[in-house]
Amino acid sequence: MKIWKVLILCMVAGMLSGSVVSAKEGCIASPSSEDSSVFPEKDYVVSPWIENSLDTGDSIFGILSTQYITQGQTITHNVNVGSGIDYLEVDLNWGDTSDSLALSIYTPSGSKIGTYHDDSDGSVNGRIHINIDPSQGYVEQGIWKFKVYGESVSGTEEYTFNVYQH
Repeated sequence: MKIWKVLILCMVAGMLSGSVVSAKEGCIASPSSEDSSVFPEKDYVVSPWIENSLDTGDSIFGILSTQYITQGQTITHNVNVGSGIDYLEVDLNWGDTSDSLALSIYTPSGSKIGTYHDDSDGSVNGRIHINIDPSQGYVEQGIWKFKVYGESVSGTEEYTFNVYQH
């Protein structure tokens, strides 16, 4: 139980020390964003997570959150992404294929990367495990928003949520 308190304390400290992103560093995920002249365009490639033994030791501490969600509920997870991050590994795991969760991802500049479902990572297993890679350069620095939505939930569903910065 003590480790959970330390993890929560680290997560809160990380959110409080979040840095401000300047317009020069901002990125948009889609050319259809309202004011693409303010931010240089940066696309992200979202792909199923594939275990890479070379990446096992190079990730920056990810968040670990265990939550409970009900039908129609949305829970937002804010993650402070540091500078010089090559890609993000996102893992939403509820393990129950009879329930369905959706995950919407937003960059610090407010652009929506997309909404993902159980089959977005190539298998239906009660889990969304994906990588988010910038098409060039580094992942946008700042507070990313990950919104978990109870799309089809019977009763209450427990899930874990992790984001690793590589």
